[in-house]
Amino acid sequence: MKESQLPPLTEAQLTLLRRFALFETKIDDLRRALHGVFEFHLELQTVGSRLQRRSASGPFRLPEPGITITREHIENALERRRFGLVSERDLAEWATVLLLNDAYVLDPADEDLIAEWLNDISANFDVA
Repeated sequence: MKESQLPPLTEAQLTLLRRFALFETKIDDLRRALHGVFEFHLELQTVGSRLQRRSASGPFRLPEPGITITREHIENALERRRFGLVSERDLAEWATVLLLNDAYVLDPADEDLIAEWLNDISANFDVA
């Protein structure tokens, strides 16, 4: 299917994605709001002898412009964790969703740094 034929995200869904990037809403709210549009599985599982990776699926038309993730998003998330406002699991799931959802784009000025931090948070924080 061509991207132009995919359904666009609604304004309410985009607003919730922006709020999620700022840690202003919970992952369960995001999951409900994007049901049928963006499905994601964040638990690492062993299937047979293979480790099944986190995954996401769901076709939607990419918003233009995308939701830009900046260094400030990372700083905000780490501050929230430092003050105990979010758990390590919350932080890891947040970073993973930002990496998996194509509605998010990394700030070109700090793209490498942001990608590195998000990958480290996603992979190294306790999600058990």
